[in-house]
Amino acid sequence: MSLSIPNRLGLFFLESTLYPGEKKFLHVFERSYRKLVDNCLASHGLFVIIWEEDNRVKEIGCIARVKRVLARYEGGELDIEVEGIRRVKVYMIDETAFYRQGYLDPYNDTVEAGASSAGERLIAQHIKLLEIIGANINPQYYQSSHPLSWLIGRNCGLSLPQRQNLLEMQSEADRVLFLIEYLSEFIPKVEQNAKKQMHIMSNGHAKDFLNGNH
Repeated sequence: MSLSIPNRLGLFFLESTLYPGEKKFLHVFERSYRKLVDNCLASHGLFVIIWEEDNRVKEIGCIARVKRVLARYEGGELDIEVEGIRRVKVYMIDETAFYRQGYLDPYNDTVEAGASSAGERLIAQHIKLLEIIGANINPQYYQSSHPLSWLIGRNCGLSLPQRQNLLEMQSEADRVLFLIEYLSEFIPKVEQNAKKQMHIMSNGHAKDFLNGNH
């Protein structure tokens, strides 16, 4: 593990996941997490976001760096922006401190990414998805130092279990294939739903609402 990454960090448990390079906005209100963030801001600014569900903690999480504090409130709550740095495996949890801390091992890909046409196919699928939902398309989005799977995985409608599954995969090729298969099933559903919405809007069912006659 890089010397800049401690082998023990505070744990922030969420019903969510974080990918390397991904940004999240967090509203921090629990006293223990407020203390965790304050300690981070006074030192390295790092903690681990990890999924906890029904008191069961996943082993694989992602180190987050606090990029900025957006707001502080009278009661001590705060809003922060964080960015994912790298994946880690939490092999032991220390619950004796004011907030839980995890002992960490690095969690890296076991297979190096190679050139593949699958990446181009995945980008094409993602662009099609964005077109269907009417989202802005910026080709520069795909030009990043982060693996393509993290860029698309954060923004394609994955469920939380699917996001965690992607986070735990240790091959970029496997992650890209997973996303291609997922989008092959997901896009037709989104497309069908969009057609239904257009049909509703065009056959008079929504006429009164469009005219403001509620």
